[in-house]
Amino acid sequence: MNRIGFAIVAAGLLAWASAQVRFSEAMINPPGSPDAGREFIELQSCQPNYPLTGLWLIGIDGEWLFNPGNIHWAIDLSPYTTGSNGLILVRDDAQPLLPEPANETAVVILPFCFTEAGMGNDSYTVALVRNFRGQPGDDIDADDDGVIDNPLWDEVLGAFGWLDDEVAPGEVDQVYAQAMGGLEIPGSQRRRPDGTTWEPDVIIFFQNGSWIAADAGRASGAGIFGPFVTSTTNLVVGGTLPPQFNREVTPGNLNPGDGASVQGDVNCDGCVDDADLLQVLFNFGGNDASSDVNNDGIVDDADLLIVLFNFGTGC
Repeated sequence: MNRIGFAIVAAGLLAWASAQVRFSEAMINPPGSPDAGREFIELQSCQPNYPLTGLWLIGIDGEWLFNPGNIHWAIDLSPYTTGSNGLILVRDDAQPLLPEPANETAVVILPFCFTEAGMGNDSYTVALVRNFRGQPGDDIDADDDGVIDNPLWDEVLGAFGWLDDEVAPGEVDQVYAQAMGGLEIPGSQRRRPDGTTWEPDVIIFFQNGSWIAADAGRASGAGIFGPFVTSTTNLVVGGTLPPQFNREVTPGNLNPGDGASVQGDVNCDGCVDDADLLQVLFNFGGNDASSDVNNDGIVDDADLLIVLFNFGTGC
């Protein structure tokens, strides 16, 4: 325990801010039509079988015609837990997308959960928030200036979005992902050679912190339900993609190079080690959600025991 004790002393100035649930993959605009019935959002928790109590997925319109800041749809994830691999796939239709999801993945089918027409394909923001208090139609940006003046949640765990750069004079679109601490895919990096701008069909986030936003097409011989692959030309990459990534969209399956979730992993690095112990000890007696391993509302001996029991797993 000497090494752990030394690390505790050295950690006096550290601030812990890891979220226990993150975006893993999202299909916003499937190749072909209709979009509705073939869209999905995939999340992964740091730990397996993690209850999603209090968490919501929300879509926020940014298109000037549809009132920027308007809540387009909202999905309460409280009734669900992630699967034994940490994944949960939220779908708007029961027809499986290919490749079919792993048996370990929790699959939630909510018809028309992204609205009857599906998610928006213009300026748009998708966010994962805690304790959403609004409903579709509510406005978080009363004067449409891109500033959130009516937050309807307690905490943002993740967000991504993009701005439609092809707007007519006098039209002002907005995107809120950056203001929510998330990822905005710049329009300047989405230009075609002819000067037009493509909008992302799929976004994939990897455990190593890298991501890809791209147009998507059908794999050779695929039907309207996939498999799908990312474009070789219309894409934006952040970080270094895992070498295992082969352009395939994998709804309900671990992204290439990613590992299954590990019990006791509170800092989401796939390894239960001193850092996880430090995080639990640093927040001991409080209610920090990312350190509350058993999700009972308090960081205490039970959480510490889970980390200790699984110490070394995944490393």
